[in-house]
Amino acid sequence: MTTLEIILTAVALSIDASVCSVIYGKKQSGSESRFRHAIAMAFTFGFFQFLMPLIGFIGGESIIGLIDEYDHWLAFILLTGVSINMLKEAFEGETQEAKHINFMILLSLGIATSIDALAVGFSLGLTTNPRILYASLIIGIVCFMISFGSFMAGQQLSRFRRLDRILNVLGALTLFLIGTKILYEHGVRLTSLFS
Repeated sequence: MTTLEIILTAVALSIDASVCSVIYGKKQSGSESRFRHAIAMAFTFGFFQFLMPLIGFIGGESIIGLIDEYDHWLAFILLTGVSINMLKEAFEGETQEAKHINFMILLSLGIATSIDALAVGFSLGLTTNPRILYASLIIGIVCFMISFGSFMAGQQLSRFRRLDRILNVLGALTLFLIGTKILYEHGVRLTSLFS
C-alpha cells in the first residue's frame, strides 16, 4: 500500500471513532476538562487503531478465524452498552459539568470502533511489502487527529443546553445504529442463526 492508500484507509477506519468523539465532545464545557478528555479519547481511539492492525498482521489468519464468528457481536454489545448508558444519563438529567468519561467507556468504544482494523492488518500481511509498523503508525496518528478534532468540534454543541437531552438520545441512537450496521454487514452469518 502507498502512503496515500494508508491515509485513506485510516480516514475510513476513523469514521466511527469520529462520531463517538463528537457525541462525547458535546458533553464537556470546561476548557481544561474538555482538552483533557479530548486527549484521552483521541489517544484511546488512536492507540487501538494502531494496535489492531499489528495484531491482525502478527496473528494472521488464526486470529481472524478465531474472532471472525463473533467480532461483530462484540462490537454491537459494547456499543449498545454505551448507548444504554447515554440514555440513562439523558433521562437522569445529569449536567455537563458533572460528566466524566470513565475508563470502561473509553475501553469499550476503543475496542468496538477498531475491530475492523484487524482485517486491515491481516490483508497487509498478504502484500509483498507490508510495512506494517509504518502503516499502523499512520493509521493510529490519523485516527488520533480526527478524533481530537471531532471531540473539540462536538463541544460547540454544548452551547445549546436546551437540546442536551435530545442530543444525548440522538447520540445513543447513533451508536446503536453503528452497532446495528456492523451486524448488518455480517448478514450472511446472521441468517444462518435462523436456519
